[in-house]
Amino acid sequence: MERSKIRKIKTAKTVRNLVKVYAFDRDGTLVWGDPAGPITKKHLLRMRELGHKIGGSGGQFPEEQYRNWRANGIEPDFAVHKKDLGVLKDKYKFVTHVGDAEDDKFYAAHFGIGYMAPQEFVAWLKKESG
Repeated sequence: MERSKIRKIKTAKTVRNLVKVYAFDRDGTLVWGDPAGPITKKHLLRMRELGHKIGGSGGQFPEEQYRNWRANGIEPDFAVHKKDLGVLKDKYKFVTHVGDAEDDKFYAAHFGIGYMAPQEFVAWLKKESG
């Protein structure tokens, strides 16, 4: 195999192993949810500054999630239905789902990914940001 191909494969694996992905439910989690949650645009943009990928993982179709995020001034890195969180797990090593409901916990556990409640996320981000 050519060295350049080997280098590309190693680079792709390194990126998969280093990138941390945070997938957010909408309702009860994000400020634009119904009900509104505690996570603001400022929180999400801070995650980007820290080098993380962010996107939607709610109960809505991905197209609706993209529209919601864009309407609130953020271009998400991805959008998946929470029942499809396994797609992110297949692509990235470190995935955390943030949501306020029992089904959020269920799907995170089902797919073997991390889970945080919205308030827990806000406290964690405050510590991460120093």
